[in-house]
Amino acid sequence: MSIPTVARPPAHIEEHEYRLLCRSFAAREVAPRWETADRLAEFPRDFYRAAAEAGFVGITTPASIGGADLGCVEEVIFLEETSRVNPNLAVAMLVQFVAGSVLWRFGSEEHRAIARRNITGECLLALAVTEAGAGNDIQAVKTTAKRKGGGWVLDGLKAFITLGGVADVLLVLAQTDAAEGRRGLCFFAVDGTTPGLGFTKMGTYVNRPAPTYKVALDDVWVPESRKLDAGFRELMAAFNRERILVAARWLGHMQHALDWAIEYARVREQFGKPIGSYQAIAFQLAQGHADVEATRQLTYHAARRWDSGVPVGEIVLDVSTAKLFATQAVVRVTQTALHVGGGWGLTDELPAMRMALDALVAPVTVGSYEIQLRAIARQLGLPCE
Repeated sequence: MSIPTVARPPAHIEEHEYRLLCRSFAAREVAPRWETADRLAEFPRDFYRAAAEAGFVGITTPASIGGADLGCVEEVIFLEETSRVNPNLAVAMLVQFVAGSVLWRFGSEEHRAIARRNITGECLLALAVTEAGAGNDIQAVKTTAKRKGGGWVLDGLKAFITLGGVADVLLVLAQTDAAEGRRGLCFFAVDGTTPGLGFTKMGTYVNRPAPTYKVALDDVWVPESRKLDAGFRELMAAFNRERILVAARWLGHMQHALDWAIEYARVREQFGKPIGSYQAIAFQLAQGHADVEATRQLTYHAARRWDSGVPVGEIVLDVSTAKLFATQAVVRVTQTALHVGGGWGLTDELPAMRMALDALVAPVTVGSYEIQLRAIARQLGLPCE
């Protein structure tokens, strides 16, 4: 099957032009695929290859590795535009952005070679960090890495790993020395076909086009060269960037839900009038607009701060505020869309229920509401525990 392409973005491009490229890509590549992917709960691999062909995988990756050498703002634009069509195919790209950056920022030449293959559409990545007992508490990771035969043996069980069972390479976070605590945590780049890896697809109501897996590691041997010079500190930095991208994902989704709800309110009539002419409905949609615009300002502000090059510690307040607000607002906006849909909104004849269900994962990914509130409180000088 040939892969439709759009023009690759040049190294320097105006934001408006870049947005149009992303919107064109989303209409061409996301729209035809997501419904089938959602029904089958299978990731369309050709979507990833199409994104790579169009130059949208390594957006921030240096040109020396084959990337576009752009910024976090461009990643945000891409995720906003693709999420306006489907947030769950967008999240698959979000994973590529974060995992790829870990490889090229902190890895060796061997790791950068994997990043190059990722950019060209040959190597789908997954981040294997979360465990059943170590969600927000990353320091509680139990997966172990022990030296053996010029390499390392990994043992443990990961959970909620997006694309885990279909990825070519997984970046596995493991504990190399329990006595070292967080300093003993380290990433390993593990081929998806390595003996000892086992995958179980998790049944979920959300993220179905980008399936979630449990990943079991049973005496998984990896060579020393696959160990990255990255651990807890680098992961926290990656999480802060990921939170900006998560906010962008939900920004696009809530914009789509609001657009749909406004249009439906204009054409759906009750008591001889469009329901949007009634204050009870109109005010809900007006509040939805305020939520969308506030999320947009917070998200792009955080992205521009990231691109300015200031230390990560100085933008935690911006990042956590954007992520917190976005993940709260998307639930409000999609619930408004569901309400506007009325009884029909509960059926599969309208998209309202699907949009509301997709939004329910927002509060618990990449740091829950409570984690963001804790981060914000600390940045405000409050000794919050």
